[in-house]
Amino acid sequence: MRDERAVVKPNGFRRFFILYPSSLILCLLTGCAHYEYDIVQPPELAGHVGDDAWVALRRGGGIDYRLRSYDNYLVVLIYNDGDTPVKLLGADSFAVDPHGESHPMPSSTIPPGSFVKRVFPPPRPRVEPYGPSWSVGVGYVHAQQVTAASSHPQHSAWHSYPYHTWYGHPYYDAPRYYTVYDTNDRTYFDWPGGTSVRFLFAFAREGQEGVMRQELLIRRVKM
Repeated sequence: MRDERAVVKPNGFRRFFILYPSSLILCLLTGCAHYEYDIVQPPELAGHVGDDAWVALRRGGGIDYRLRSYDNYLVVLIYNDGDTPVKLLGADSFAVDPHGESHPMPSSTIPPGSFVKRVFPPPRPRVEPYGPSWSVGVGYVHAQQVTAASSHPQHSAWHSYPYHTWYGHPYYDAPRYYTVYDTNDRTYFDWPGGTSVRFLFAFAREGQEGVMRQELLIRRVKM
């Protein structure tokens, strides 16, 4: 919602200042919450995951993890250090949210020496305007409405007409963003601060029988 304020000047000019709230302004007024993560289990790998460096976890079976906090999300890189491809089995992998609901993961094949990235909680798809009308930051739109006298001898009333500069328009509207929700897609979940999520990653390596399973319990902490 925009805040539109009009200021009438003595010379007949009416100026409109249309102020748009931004995340920066809201952060300054209310304070932005910053989240990082603690590895709780397995206990031998317990530690803190911040946003300043990657945390490496070696779980065996040629699978390594790199974890980092970025923009309040937990970023997980899963490396295949083996000599053969390994497949992350999405149907057998899951994340159990703080409410106890299980959420699946996408499947991926990881060639030797490469990795796949997973972000938690998974960002939901978002629709946003495309083109020059999109903007980010703090600012305002400025427009003027000029009032002039009628030149017709039988009309003594004042008439107004809109006038706008190159950086504003009286009818300019703020960009709108829409988050896409599919109630049937259980991939996405919320992760409140102070709560934990249990992860199970299931892998099948080419040329080997059986499924390799690795678990992590991670807590989201407010800094």
